[in-house]
Amino acid sequence: MNYHNYLNQVGHGGALHIDLGGSDTTKFGVYSVGTTKLYPFGSRYDIDERSFLYCYAGAACNPGYGAAYYNQYVSVATATAQSIGDMTIDITVTTTAFTKDELQGGYYSQPDGTCKQFRRILGNSACASGGITRLFLDGPFTRTLVANSFAELMRNPCSDVRGGPTLNNEYVTYFGVPATTIASTYYGWVQTWGPTWATPQTPVADTANWRTVVFQSNGSIRGFDDATGETGHMVAGHVIDRTGNGSDNPPFIYLTCSR
Repeated sequence: MNYHNYLNQVGHGGALHIDLGGSDTTKFGVYSVGTTKLYPFGSRYDIDERSFLYCYAGAACNPGYGAAYYNQYVSVATATAQSIGDMTIDITVTTTAFTKDELQGGYYSQPDGTCKQFRRILGNSACASGGITRLFLDGPFTRTLVANSFAELMRNPCSDVRGGPTLNNEYVTYFGVPATTIASTYYGWVQTWGPTWATPQTPVADTANWRTVVFQSNGSIRGFDDATGETGHMVAGHVIDRTGNGSDNPPFIYLTCSR
């Protein structure tokens, strides 16, 4: 595989097929779901003002509630020595096995001393726990890496997402709202930008000039003015429908998570 094609695949809008009047749920545009992976994780699709990311649901994701990244990072202490200009690196994995390209779209961090580097992972070779995986990166190293350098890996954030209200976790980051119900182990699209609707935990935009809304631990939203640091300030976006003092609205919001 030409790994650099990955960057082209995830960035273009293209055209999703819609089976008008049909019943094939894999052909409903951004409202499609299915058990077969059709696009690279994190593929972005833009329609009018809205943006969507292609994801795998490690647990159910529900419209009207936030979807959260669920992957954790992998700490590795035995990376090979690399020269300036190299675009691959071999990593000895101590407790984790990887299938081929499981890390595609993830990230490689080199936080050691003066060798600090950060790259996107375009692909990887398969390896067993305790084995060696080769990472293919999106750009060359600009500093020399010594053998056994400390490294950290992150899987593609979109390769395991989970949604509220079932997910009630104070240690995850919500990044958007599913376009439709995505059952556990299914693939689907999560909206990250533009107009949508979300479930309010308490009335929002019911105080003059307070329009910003944030995600709560169960994926619902509440007004920024009603949230404390302990309950979360993960900005979801802002309310777009006109409200009034003490009013309770749907609310229609404009997501501003990523684009």
